[in-house]
This record gives sequence, structure tokens and C-alpha cells, in this order.
Amino acid sequence: MNALITFGCSWTNGKASCYPREGMSEDEFSKKKTRENYNCSFRKILSERHNYVNINHATCGSSNCKQFRRAEEYFNTDDYKKYDNVIVLWGLTSTARYELWDLTKKKYRDYSLGKKNPDNIASTLRDEHYDHNVKVKRLSTQIKHWDNYFRMLGLKNYWFDTFNHHDYDYKSPNMICVDDNPRDILSKLCGGIKDDKYHHSKRVRDSERIKILEKKNLVNPYSLHPNIDCHIMIADILDKYVNFCYYK
Repeated sequence: MNALITFGCSWTNGKASCYPREGMSEDEFSKKKTRENYNCSFRKILSERHNYVNINHATCGSSNCKQFRRAEEYFNTDDYKKYDNVIVLWGLTSTARYELWDLTKKKYRDYSLGKKNPDNIASTLRDEHYDHNVKVKRLSTQIKHWDNYFRMLGLKNYWFDTFNHHDYDYKSPNMICVDDNPRDILSKLCGGIKDDKYHHSKRVRDSERIKILEKKNLVNPYSLHPNIDCHIMIADILDKYVNFCYYK
């Protein structure tokens, strides 16, 4: 039994991936909150294609730091050891996201540092603590650490930039399309267009690239998440990297 273990944000999780080709009204979309929304995600498509068990840790609105925390928690258990072969597929998301422990709710809380976020804590984090270049440097260190860790465990792992290209200090041999610029999935879906505007997600048309996907009917017009057809395209891009027959 083989496993595909996935990390990332809503694109990997598959939020609204079942948005139909014929579309739906915004009211219908807002009411469609069931788990079937995630059934057409590229992680599920890939798992079904190759008969893998999918163990998913990606969450909607997730920050990179949240995914590193979830990886630490999971790989400190022995769950992954029950599988014959394991591939870890990890989608790196926007650097402008954080998580902090909420003393009132007794759980971690996600923060998006987009400029339209009026939250006082998010504003403080953005104005006093957020530096994109510093975050990318930190990501480079973390990617190298996990490359070494997965190699020590004997697990195959792959990284991909989800909707922004990052210039990492460390050139990971496990980074998908490592030599491409741009290499991120959003840009790939747009035909490799170079757009220096950073996409923060969160229903914001802050990049020409997301506008292109909207015009191509590859994202829904309400939350701007990939739809069925888009997830199939993403699965096709990633397919060879999660096929054990390909690299053995």
C-alpha cells in the first residue's frame, strides 16, 4: 500500500474544486459547504490515478508555518511507517500568512496580511514584522532541513510553489520545475506568463495571472479557487512526480 502525503493551502486542499463547468449563482456557491467540495482536488485525482492512500494536511487559508508545524506533529508519529512507499507532495503558499495561538479559543488562528485585512493583529504583523525577503530566506532553510529529514527517513518528497514564484537561496533537487522562472503552478496554468504582482489569494484579483484564469473559466468567480477543469490540469502537471514507476 502506497501513500501520497500532501501539505499546502486551499489549492492543495481542494476548496471549491467541485465548482461545476456550467457554473452556479453566488448564493448557491455560498451554500455549498459540504465535504464534496474537495472531492475533485488534484491530490485526490492523483491518488486515484495511482491507487495511493491520500493523507492530507493541507488546510484552507494555511500559512507555510502552519504546514511546517503540522508536518512536525505528523512525522513524530509512526503512521507513515505502515505504508510500503511514501511520497510527500508539498505546496508552498503566500509568505504573507501567519498563525498564532489564540488564548481565548485555545487553538491556532490564521492571519492573512493582505492590505485589505482590517484585523488589528494582522495589521500589526504586516506593518511591524512582515518582510517578504526574510520569509523567503527562512523558507529556504526550512526546505533544506526537510529535504535532509525526508532523505534520512527514506521518503521521497517534492515541493512546488503554488501561486507565486519564490527565489530561494537553496536550490532543492526536489523542487518541481526548479530551473523555471516562473515555476509556480498559477503561472504554469497561464502559459508561463511573468507577472511580478504577488497573489495573496483571499478572493482578491491582485494579479493579472488570476484574472487570466478567471477569463479562461478555470477558477470560480467568487472565491477564485481552481475548479474541476483546473484541478485536472494541475494533476497533469504534477503527475510524473508522484508516479513511483517514473522515478524508480
